[in-house]
Amino acid sequence: MNKLTNLFAAALLTISFNSFAGTCPALSGEFTIGKSANADFSTIQDASNALMCGGVSSPVIFRIENGTYNERVILSNISGTSALNTIVFESASGEKSDVIVSYQSSDATIVINGTSYVSFENITVDHKRASYGNCVRAEGKASHLVFKNVILDGVEAECSGVASAVAYFTPTAPKSDIAFIDCEINNGSVGILKGGMDADNRDNKTVISGNLFFNQQQTGIALSNEDAPEISSNVVSTTSSSEAFRGITLINASNQIIITKNVINAPDGAVGLALTNCEAAATNMGQINNNSIVSGAAGITINGSTDNQILNFNRVKLSINGGNKRYYANNGSGNNINMMNNIFFDMATGGYTVLGNSYKDFFNQLPGQSNPEMTASANGISVEKVSPIK
Repeated sequence: MNKLTNLFAAALLTISFNSFAGTCPALSGEFTIGKSANADFSTIQDASNALMCGGVSSPVIFRIENGTYNERVILSNISGTSALNTIVFESASGEKSDVIVSYQSSDATIVINGTSYVSFENITVDHKRASYGNCVRAEGKASHLVFKNVILDGVEAECSGVASAVAYFTPTAPKSDIAFIDCEINNGSVGILKGGMDADNRDNKTVISGNLFFNQQQTGIALSNEDAPEISSNVVSTTSSSEAFRGITLINASNQIIITKNVINAPDGAVGLALTNCEAAATNMGQINNNSIVSGAAGITINGSTDNQILNFNRVKLSINGGNKRYYANNGSGNNINMMNNIFFDMATGGYTVLGNSYKDFFNQLPGQSNPEMTASANGISVEKVSPIK
């Protein structure tokens, strides 16, 4: 019997006969989850129950032994967590494929409700054989949640909407300092679906960096009502032919938006990158830089009152698929969109390069294109036909 079994059994029995909590010991230090004789907890939910019962008094690390854990994990209301007193669930081996948390019924595999300062590292979360649901769903007020080097296998069946987003953060309460770092996010309707309550109650400090998004049907990354999100060095790749597909879409994002060094490969999709009502400050402009986009219909679209954005050194390719092709289209009422040294290339008819240092977008059309159906906004730049880019 593991070293914590008797202690927690007595504490949980006490709780069952009392209407108040606080009778469990606060956790501190390192613990093992698994089936071995030395494990402190046999399931991840057992460890979660201990956290919710007693909270923490110092940093806590749960090292999970190799194996598949067929369970749904729920975390809620853990007392004592802070920037110093963090909680980490991680594979004991350090290999994400060695620990699989699998739940194939509806709803979500991991549910986080009102929990902060928790990290999941080097594990796999499996929900792919379910008919719908999320790998991760975060509810309530939360902050400082980190997913690092995690595989999230979402629903493989054809799906749409929030119910089948791989990682879904509900907009019912503020969520700040959320990070996805070096993860692999597969399948589902949307890879990461997250947003604040409204334009007056935005989420902030969302970081999505170094992740692979594969085979989403509607959107790779969808953020709304966010303050200063950073989306960098991700790969979004899909074969979706949905007219609604967006590689990355931001709605009602404010202050300095950073979208840089991303690769979006959606040759049959509708739009690579879409910004709607994203308003930065003229003194601290948004940075959409060094992205590589392949799309079936439109590379970059700007909608609504999107202001004060710099689009610098982006490369947009339009595939031979799709119709109503646009390298870049400003469909909105915003202004001060500055573009510098972007390359626009049509794989079917040839390419154009934008030359010069900078110009401000005043919704004019590129002159003399080889394909007159393609539209793009430009003003005060030099445009010339170039040889197709290999």
